[in-house]
Amino acid sequence: MARQARVRGMNAAADLTPNLNGHDKEFPHSSVRQLLVAVAILSGGGVLAYFTYADVSARSSFVGAVQPQQTLNLDFTQTGRIQDVMVRAGETVKKGQPLATQDQAMAKATLADAQAVLAAAQAKVAALQTPALTEAARQNLDLQVAKANAQLSGAQRASADATSEANTQVAQAQQAVTDAQANYDTDNAQLTSLCGPDSDTDKTYCLNLRSQVQKGSTAIANANANLTHTKASATQLRDTAANAVTSAQSALALTQNQRAAASDPASPADISSAQSGVASAQTAADQAKHTLDQLTLTSPIDGVIANVGGVPGELDGTTGVHGFAGPQSVQPAQAPAFSLFPPADGGGSQNTGAANQHPLITIVSTASDAIAQVAESAMPRLKPGSKARVTVNALRQTVDGTVEQVIPMPIDQSGGVEYAVRTSVPRWPDGTTSGMSLSVVFP
Repeated sequence: MARQARVRGMNAAADLTPNLNGHDKEFPHSSVRQLLVAVAILSGGGVLAYFTYADVSARSSFVGAVQPQQTLNLDFTQTGRIQDVMVRAGETVKKGQPLATQDQAMAKATLADAQAVLAAAQAKVAALQTPALTEAARQNLDLQVAKANAQLSGAQRASADATSEANTQVAQAQQAVTDAQANYDTDNAQLTSLCGPDSDTDKTYCLNLRSQVQKGSTAIANANANLTHTKASATQLRDTAANAVTSAQSALALTQNQRAAASDPASPADISSAQSGVASAQTAADQAKHTLDQLTLTSPIDGVIANVGGVPGELDGTTGVHGFAGPQSVQPAQAPAFSLFPPADGGGSQNTGAANQHPLITIVSTASDAIAQVAESAMPRLKPGSKARVTVNALRQTVDGTVEQVIPMPIDQSGGVEYAVRTSVPRWPDGTTSGMSLSVVFP
């Protein structure tokens, strides 16, 4: 019986029974053709598969990084001494949560004075609108006038003392600068005269003298920074004392007017004037409350504390925290893991400002985007709404994204031009952290 073999995937069979003459039977021509066709199809499929893979592999992958949607540097609106810092780096905060406070003693006193003035103004209106006052009420008004006089005298004495103390502190700080400069000049002159290139002065002595000159230079910088700090503190001290005197004067005037109004019947004009006084006092109280509120720094967004740059006792204001240790540098661990815009030539991480000013608190939003550096050749096909595939390299996970913004500011990268492209990612893989490196592909 003839033995047949069927070629898989074909509708033809080949008879494999040996020939009577001892030779194997040949396949039918149709079977051979079908086999060749099958091989060709399989080969073609391999070529097709190869080109499909090659096409995917050839797609450009661009370097990127996870970047918060918002990065905010927070400082107080008025220069003052930091009283408390209530958060640490890495802590998650909610919008409106208190982060730090400044010294509030003077602001609370000013608010109390303003509220007292408001209460007196309101009492004056009430007294003017009352047909008659009892003797006890008159005596109470006399007592309030005497109390207001005593408060004014105390505020004036405190203001004089504060001004004297502030002037003394500034003079001492200025003298420290002068002394530091004089010591430096003396040591530097000695170094120049005794330790020149052709000098035979003992080398150890010259090394010690050179070290002394360097210490003198540092002492001058620190003395100047301390002078700046002292002047700011003195100005704040004088202003606070002057405000206290002004508040006491206003309180005395109002109580005196109230006492005078109790002696005679009030006219409509007197009542109207008193009501205007209430409005002015209310404005002053509201302003004092606002000033006190400004001494508590709150978070404007839901986010994460990225850095805390100050401690209780330091001064902070719109220009940042005023430090005293001289120039300091950002440590490598504090530097960003990825930067789209490298520093300009001659730049670096050091802050060489004389006062070493930096933000009190830096906060980043919890929501993050992917920022990619895209070659100029890929820019023509990118626009807001374009799709992207974003791979978090450290996690080896890929997610979908959508181009939100193409920033038309070229970045020169060693002769090549690139552009920053911001891509939104609806859901990042668990464990994704700001600064992580990305590989971004735009299909």
